[in-house]
Amino acid sequence: MTKTDQNNTDFDDFPMSPTGEQSGRKYFDSYLKTRDLIKQIPNKIKGADDAKTLWRLFKEVSSQSGEKSVFFRKHIDAKDALTTLWLSNIRSTAKFFIEFNKISEFKGINSEDLTRIARLSVDVDNIKLLPAILAEYGIVLIFEPYLPGMKLDGAVFSVEGRNAVICISLRFPRLDSLWFTLMHELAHVALHFEHLSTPIIDDFDEINEDLIEKEADKLALNSTISRSDWRNCEAKYDLTNEAVYAFSKRIGVHPAIVAGRLRKELDRYNIFSEIVNSVDTRKVVWG
Repeated sequence: MTKTDQNNTDFDDFPMSPTGEQSGRKYFDSYLKTRDLIKQIPNKIKGADDAKTLWRLFKEVSSQSGEKSVFFRKHIDAKDALTTLWLSNIRSTAKFFIEFNKISEFKGINSEDLTRIARLSVDVDNIKLLPAILAEYGIVLIFEPYLPGMKLDGAVFSVEGRNAVICISLRFPRLDSLWFTLMHELAHVALHFEHLSTPIIDDFDEINEDLIEKEADKLALNSTISRSDWRNCEAKYDLTNEAVYAFSKRIGVHPAIVAGRLRKELDRYNIFSEIVNSVDTRKVVWG
C-alpha cells in the first residue's frame, strides 16, 4: 500500500447516515465541538500530526452527535477530549478486529455465562485467553491503555447493533480491578445491549446512582460471587489472608477478587494489600 493509499484509507471510515439524512448543521456543530476538544489534549498525546488527531476526534464526535443521552460514570474533572480520543482509538481497533477475525453477531449472554467467565480468574494466564473466549459470544474485548489525566476504568458500546465492544484501561493494575471492570461491562452487555449505540463510560471511583449502573453492579457482583456464598463468607469476620484464600478456593475465584471486594465494602484499603497487588495485570496483558 502506498503512502497516498494509506492516507486515503484513514478517511474512508466517515460517519454517514444510511438514509442520507445527515445535515450540514450537524457536521458543523460536531466540528466546533471537536475544535474545542483538541485544544484540551496535550501535545505529547496528539503527536506530530494534529490533523490526524483532529480527524479521529471529529469522527467520534460525529458518530455520537444527536444521541439522546450518554451514560458517563466519570470524575467531574475528567477530560472529555481525552475520553473522546480514547474511544476513537477503540472504535477503529474494534472494527478492524471484527472484520479481520470475522466475528459472529452477538446473540446474547446471561448470568450463567458470566459466572463461568468469572471462574477463569483462578488462573492469571486466562486473561490472555479472554479476547478469544468473548469473541465466541460476538463480544470484542480490547485492552487500551488509559491516557494520562483521563479518569476512567472501562467502556462498553455496540458496533452497528451487531457486536458488543468492551474496553478496559487498566488504570489500576490490580487483578480485582480488572475483573470487576470486565464483569461490570459484561453485565451491561447482558442487560442493556439495545442501549449501547451510545457508549457507557465507567469510572469506579465515582459513586453513581443511575439505575442502569446499579443493575450492572448487582449482576457483576452476584455472577462473580453468589449472594448466598457472600452471606456465608467467613473472611468477612476473620480478616486474615488465610480466610480469604480458603473462601476463594471454595467458590472458585482468584483470592484478589475476594480481597478487593472486602476492601471496598469495609472501606478499608489498608488490608489485604499483599493479595490485591500480587499480580500486575499490565505485565500480564502487555508484557
